[in-house]
Amino acid sequence: MISAMTQELIFLEKDRHIGWLTLNRPERKNALNCAMWQAIPALVAAAEDDPEIRILILRSSTPNIFCAGADISEFDLLIRDRQARDENRRAIRAACSALENFTKPTIAMIGGACVGGGCILALCCDLRFGDVKSRYGITPAKLGLVYGLSDTRRLMDQVGAAAARDILFSARLVTAEKALHMGLVNEIYPAAALAAEVRAYVDILLGNSPHSLRQIKQIIRRVQDGSRDDDAASERVFMDAFDGSDHRQGVTAFLNKRKPEY
Repeated sequence: MISAMTQELIFLEKDRHIGWLTLNRPERKNALNCAMWQAIPALVAAAEDDPEIRILILRSSTPNIFCAGADISEFDLLIRDRQARDENRRAIRAACSALENFTKPTIAMIGGACVGGGCILALCCDLRFGDVKSRYGITPAKLGLVYGLSDTRRLMDQVGAAAARDILFSARLVTAEKALHMGLVNEIYPAAALAAEVRAYVDILLGNSPHSLRQIKQIIRRVQDGSRDDDAASERVFMDAFDGSDHRQGVTAFLNKRKPEY
């Protein structure tokens, strides 16, 4: 395993084809400060540029807490200093955009509390797997704050308008079971099994074509953004896949009754 300096508050590791983006501020329950938000785009870009990384997993360095949300100890400065407030907001937007627009599949592996900004980061991932004791909440209403359109859209994309109203109006923490029912998470597992279950799922993805996964992700994003009918771009993606090396590998493997080697 290749590791960045583990004393950093958030860092990227690579284990074969998996990139691990790890929140590492356990003494503050991984509360996200401005420096952590600012670090995310470069780490995501490094994973994007590494051809060996095919899946990116967002996780915590401690299994019993994913993220307590924004670092409220910084809020006094944000109240007093408009420039610091603008800088913080730009950092959050850049971090969320980088993770959401990452072209390879992303998974949030969630143990324990997943609150506020931590929940938004998880919503920037394609899939979310939690443990049965995890709790989820988005709590700006408790602080007299309001989330913007992008963050609200990310929530509504997963749970719909009615559940989004419930989550944002109440600012309460919901159980893993309720989060699963809402569609906020894809699967929940016993805490002791979460990491193994995520790895098993990732192994399934790694057995599939990297090209297919990237293009599927982009097509789904286009549908979410409002596209409904095929156009020249989507038709080109469909047709060009037939000429790709992944397609040749997949067909050859199928005909020879073996697993493809992507």
